[in-house]
Amino acid sequence: MHPSSSSSSSAAHPPDGSKPPQPAAPAMGYPANAAPNPNSNTAYYAAAPPPAANTNGTAAFGVAYPYPAPPPQHHHHPPPPPQHPYHHHQYHNPYHAPPPPPPTCLRRLLALVVAAFLLLGAATFIVWLLLRPRAPAFSLATLALSRVAYSPANSNLSAAFDASFLADNPNAKLTVSYSSLLASVALAPSSPIAVTSLPPFVQAPRSSTALPFRLQVDGAYVGPDEAAPLKSGANGGTMEVQVRLTAVAVFDRGGWRTRRRVMRVICEDVPVTFRGKNATDAKFEGPPRRCEVYL
Repeated sequence: MHPSSSSSSSAAHPPDGSKPPQPAAPAMGYPANAAPNPNSNTAYYAAAPPPAANTNGTAAFGVAYPYPAPPPQHHHHPPPPPQHPYHHHQYHNPYHAPPPPPPTCLRRLLALVVAAFLLLGAATFIVWLLLRPRAPAFSLATLALSRVAYSPANSNLSAAFDASFLADNPNAKLTVSYSSLLASVALAPSSPIAVTSLPPFVQAPRSSTALPFRLQVDGAYVGPDEAAPLKSGANGGTMEVQVRLTAVAVFDRGGWRTRRRVMRVICEDVPVTFRGKNATDAKFEGPPRRCEVYL
């Protein structure tokens, strides 16, 4: 509150002979008691009520006037800007950086190599479809035993085996080359008792070739199970013999050749008949016997 107008006029014109009043001191005080705000944590302080004016109309000095407390200051700091994942990866994880792309020349070289392999495989497959390689056919044409001698005391066998294969090339456009030929004979069912090598040869398309060979057995051991059919056959009966042939075959057509393949020819249970009792000769009688070919 401010002093009244009468007090102001008397203070402006003091009576004669009296001292002029001192200027009023600035008002000092504390915030007035106000209703507390439940949503604010600001504390309010009480002040004494203002005293009544003096009788002479002058205001009292050092009077506290009520005024509200200043509102609280809230300092809002903006959040830091988000970091780019590339920069975080680059500066904070330098050892996990993505590998650089391969050079363009290396990629082109790899593409050329892959394309060359694909073209080569496609060309080989097309040639194979056009030529259609077929396995050769083998038959046992003849088989004869001579000078058969078996000693039961030491289970030794001596004999001569004369045989011949008939090779047939069924391919119309392919030539077959044979190398590393080995022929063997055995008394079923046992391991070979004689092995001999045959010379290599080349077979033209749609042609047949005879392969005669001779195997000599001198004192080969023959077990009791193997000697049983030999004894019965020597008394004018029949015994069975196995004849086998192994070779390396290559199919050729001009500049195109297949890889080297191991070929096995097996003629099982070929019957040979002795001519009489205590005979030393036996012979396979009948048409050529077809053999199994594994290529």
